[in-house]
Amino acid sequence: MLEGEQYTIPLTGELNVRNALAVAACCLHCGLTYPQIQSAFDTFKGIRRRMEVRGEVKGVTVVDDFGHHPTAIRETLRALRVRFPGRRIWSVFEPRSNTTRRNVFQNELAESLALADAVVVSEVARSEALTPAERLDPVKLMNDLHTVGRLAYYLPNVESIVDQVGGKAAEGDVICVFSNGGFGGIHEKLLKRLDSR
Repeated sequence: MLEGEQYTIPLTGELNVRNALAVAACCLHCGLTYPQIQSAFDTFKGIRRRMEVRGEVKGVTVVDDFGHHPTAIRETLRALRVRFPGRRIWSVFEPRSNTTRRNVFQNELAESLALADAVVVSEVARSEALTPAERLDPVKLMNDLHTVGRLAYYLPNVESIVDQVGGKAAEGDVICVFSNGGFGGIHEKLLKRLDSR
């Protein structure tokens, strides 16, 4: 709501509400009318790689998200809870960015990923370029997630992830893949594996 007017957006999550509020304020400042702003919101369907549904097979939804920072992961998982209420959410995370490959966000990643019901973490990308002292520790991450009662798996490669998640996901589950890269074509591989069951 802005100046007594209410807007609706075709997206979910507090992050999208905050973004829409900023857009509405800017548009009003530039002289656009409430109907013009709402019309624009009605036509906006989001952007690629932000909670983008890549497919649904046998009742399992595969979502792609560019989230590669604890805050983005947290906000996306919160939004998925709103978008898919009551459904089990898997988080499949590739530590690939320069920050998430390092242990600077070790604790924050555990807190963010714990918002999912089940978590899979792949090997740290380009780990050989980092010293063990500065590298994200997937084993510690798994232990932290187990401590708060989450199913958590450290699976180093795409094939093992596809096999594990594709075999355990049940009808109604949502699998959200977090990566700022292509992640070895995991989305299509997951959909194919789900279809072959």
